Amino acid sequence: MYVGVDGGGTNTDAAIISDSGEILARLSGGPTNPHSVSTEQAISELQRVLEQLFNLISELSTNCEGICLGMSGVDTIQERQLIAEAVNNYMKSRNQQASEGCPVWVVSEGEIALMASLGHTHGVLCISGTGSIVYGFTREGERYRSGGWGHLLGDEGSGYRIGQRALQVVMQSYDGVLPPTRLTPLLLKNLSLRDISELKTRVYQTDWGKTETASIARLAIEAAELGDEAARALIIDEASQLADTAKALIARHPEFASTPVVLSGSLFRYAVFFRNTFIHKLSEYYEELDFVYHEDAPAPAVGAAQLARKRRSLNESF
Repeated sequence: MYVGVDGGGTNTDAAIISDSGEILARLSGGPTNPHSVSTEQAISELQRVLEQLFNLISELSTNCEGICLGMSGVDTIQERQLIAEAVNNYMKSRNQQASEGCPVWVVSEGEIALMASLGHTHGVLCISGTGSIVYGFTREGERYRSGGWGHLLGDEGSGYRIGQRALQVVMQSYDGVLPPTRLTPLLLKNLSLRDISELKTRVYQTDWGKTETASIARLAIEAAELGDEAARALIIDEASQLADTAKALIARHPEFASTPVVLSGSLFRYAVFFRNTFIHKLSEYYEELDFVYHEDAPAPAVGAAQLARKRRSLNESF
C-alpha cells in the first residue's frame, strides 16, 4: 500500500491506495501547516491522522511501500527534513522501518494536486483555499512559485482575504460608508448575532482565528451569487489579483504559456463566480491557456499516494 497526505492550513486529508491504485482508506484531520499552527502541533496532528488512517486498514496484511506528503507551508529543505524525520520516527514506533522498507517523501502541495489532476507533476497549478499560491513545474523539474506568503503578507484571492474583506464591508455598511449589503443578514444568521455591532466582540475573542475568517468567504460568495454589488466587487477584485499572481508566474518560463493550468482548492471548487472571473482575467493575458478543473478528479491526498507509488517504482530517493 501507498500513503498520501495533503496537509493544509485548515484541514489535512490522507489516503491509502493499493498497488493497483484502488483507494483503501481516506480520512481528514485538522491543520498541519506549521505556519498556521505551531510546528509541534502540526507534527502531532500529522501523526494522529496517520495513526487513524492505519487503524482503518489494520485488518489488511499488507506493507507500506511509500509515504508521500504534500504539505502547505513546508518550503525549505530543513522544514521538509523535519517532517520526514517525524514521520520516519512514527513509522519506527509502529515497528516498520520507514527509512528502509517505506521511504518518506515530502513534496509541495502543488506536485500532489498536479499528479491527481494530470497524472504527472509538470504544469501550472493555482490554489485558492484558506490561503493561495501559484506553482509552476517544468518537464525538466524546475520549480517556480508566486504568492503563498501568508495572510499578513499576501494570500490574494484566498478564503482568508475574501472573508476578511467581507467582514470589513459589513462594518462599512453599518457605518453608512457603503450601502446596505446582503452580507449583513447572512453574517447575523451565521454567527447568531442580534446586531452587527456585536461583531467586534466576536472577532476579537481569542478563539477567532484564520479558519473562522476564511469561513466567512462562503457568505461573500453566496451574497455575490444573489447579486449583491459589494460582494461581487470584492470577489472580482480578489480573483483578478490571483490572476495577476498567476500571470507573473507564467511569465517566468516560456513553457508555462502552453502548459495546462490546474485549478485547485475550495474557492475554485465551490465558487463558480470566483472561478469564472479568474479564468476570464488570466485568459486576457494568455489566450491559449488550457484550464483544467475536474470536479471528479482524485483528491490531492490520493494524488500524493499515486506519487508515492510512482516514485517507489522509479526507486527515487528522498
